[in-house]
Amino acid sequence: MSQTALITLILSGLGLVFGLIGGGVTVNAREFRRRAHRASGLVVRLRASRSDDGTVYYPTIRFVTLYGQQVEAESSYGSNPPPARPGQEVPVLYDPARPTRIRIDSVAGSGTLLGGIFLAVGVVLFTVGAGIALAQTF
Repeated sequence: MSQTALITLILSGLGLVFGLIGGGVTVNAREFRRRAHRASGLVVRLRASRSDDGTVYYPTIRFVTLYGQQVEAESSYGSNPPPARPGQEVPVLYDPARPTRIRIDSVAGSGTLLGGIFLAVGVVLFTVGAGIALAQTF
């Protein structure tokens, strides 16, 4: 196998993997948004998760459900900088069947941005791989 063919295969394969992950995250975010209820929440604390790549902050939010149940839950999506500081109000999406499953109602907080980034990177990598393959055939 030539070096060009190997590069084409790797780029296209990575593009396909990133695209599938991005598509999955985006569909998951859309489905969650469709079934979720909305509430106004208060950020009560931030949990810092440190790694070699930096620090990611996961907010814990307190809110009251549509049925009057007070809930305190940590968002599964973290970011740096944090989406809000303790004491700030944020719009919340929560799963009515499991109210502790929450996301901040924003592009970044709901997973839509992450899915879009993965999808875009996947499309670019796949297109470059396919472009190299086409260029080799002519």
